[in-house]
Amino acid sequence: MRKRSGLLEREKPRLEIVPMIDIMMFLLVFFVMIVLRMIPDSGVTLSLPGASTAQHLPHTDVVIIIDQQGEMHVKDQVMSADTLETYLQGVKARNDTDVIVAGDKGTKLQQLMNVMDLVRKAGITNIGIATNSEGT
Repeated sequence: MRKRSGLLEREKPRLEIVPMIDIMMFLLVFFVMIVLRMIPDSGVTLSLPGASTAQHLPHTDVVIIIDQQGEMHVKDQVMSADTLETYLQGVKARNDTDVIVAGDKGTKLQQLMNVMDLVRKAGITNIGIATNSEGT
């Protein structure tokens, strides 16, 4: 018997590459956006103090930065003590939160203690202090 060519002939399966490229590009953009969101949003350059027993802290929504001049920054905004306390009380009222205090090496201990007092007055007891490992 002779093989028929035409209607009954099966097409060879094809692998469509264009939709796969679209999906890969979407995944790449998605992961880049997620990674960029995980980076702390601060334009303040700090030289963190070192500690040999430093541990990794989980990412929190509230990171208070104290620069060398003693100014307090939260989410790229300079805050006074009263503004910071009001902000922290609002955050505490919305949900239970942790706070990380990141102070420059040149920050005085008294400035660090003042910020920790403000955080505790707002009712937040989970406070972490940002440091680098001693080797870095």
